[in-house]
Amino acid sequence: MRYIILIVMFLFISPTYSEELKVGIKYSEPWVMYDKNSSIENRKPIGFSIDLWNKIAQNLGLKTKFVYFNSTTDLIDAAKDNNIDVGISAITITSDREKVIDFSNSMYELGLQVMINAENASSSVLSIMAKEINKMITLKSMIIFFLFLFITIHLRWYVDRKNSNSDLFDKRYSVGIRDAFWWGITMLVTWETPHSKGLARVIDLFWHIVGIIAISILTAIVTAALTAQTIGGSIHREKDLAGKYIAAVATDAPRKYIEKIGANVVPVKSLDEGIELLKKGKVQALVHDGPRLVYLANKINKKEKRKVLAVLPFTFNPQNYGIVFPTGSPLRESVDRTLLKLREADGVDSSFHQKLREKWLKK
Repeated sequence: MRYIILIVMFLFISPTYSEELKVGIKYSEPWVMYDKNSSIENRKPIGFSIDLWNKIAQNLGLKTKFVYFNSTTDLIDAAKDNNIDVGISAITITSDREKVIDFSNSMYELGLQVMINAENASSSVLSIMAKEINKMITLKSMIIFFLFLFITIHLRWYVDRKNSNSDLFDKRYSVGIRDAFWWGITMLVTWETPHSKGLARVIDLFWHIVGIIAISILTAIVTAALTAQTIGGSIHREKDLAGKYIAAVATDAPRKYIEKIGANVVPVKSLDEGIELLKKGKVQALVHDGPRLVYLANKINKKEKRKVLAVLPFTFNPQNYGIVFPTGSPLRESVDRTLLKLREADGVDSSFHQKLREKWLKK
């Protein structure tokens, strides 16, 4: 009789999920990725969180229907209102969120990290100057410069040749143009102006001004680069963020933390927007979850075929990602047990969780 009662209790009290579970996801590389331009029906999400959930669902015999959200806030609200059964992406476990929904055990441990412009990470003043000068010396700029120089030295030699009282340049063309060439270079570098009158004095003054402008532009560019390097290179720990302009996604947890430590937070809608501000020098750093910043920096550097972005090695504000459930969900306990099982090593082989780390989060 006791066994019959237990069987009845199991059938009527234990949760069953014969229908598809509504699993909320949000795009977040490398946790959840899909083609945003394709229709929902044709989307095939991939990533760390997708692989992890599919394995959990397989072990529990659950069917899945993915529901797409544009922000973490929307996903959490959907769980709070019981519009989804589960939510998984890169969702930080916080006390405020725990008030309105339930979290699983930690599915991943991480911390915040800082992304900066890779050029600002250089500590060599000479290398920074060389980079900036190299940027200025393009094929177009060289053609314009030599065309300008060609016209100016010919005009200056011609004016001097007509002046019988001047012996600044040789009257013969080949020798005179060579002298005029060195006159042009000397004027740009040293600003030594020869004694002259009339039109010759006007040309000398004009070329003198060109030299001043060129040196001023070069000085301004190098100074700006050195200033940026000093700022970027001065970030060695989280306290160094205080007083600096730091980009952070407006709706994500890292923003609140860096506001507390005194940073001038520049809210952005997405990491892509924050990276663009960083590239343009409008912010001094971008703060977000470490693994995601490393993934994006590697992706962009590989695409550009040079080191454009760098993620500083220190980590702060330890946090955990979790799977989201509506409050009181009977599914939570079975998911937690499966999650723990997937994190356990399989004999000498790595755990399923470790294999996912190696697959999606290689540095």
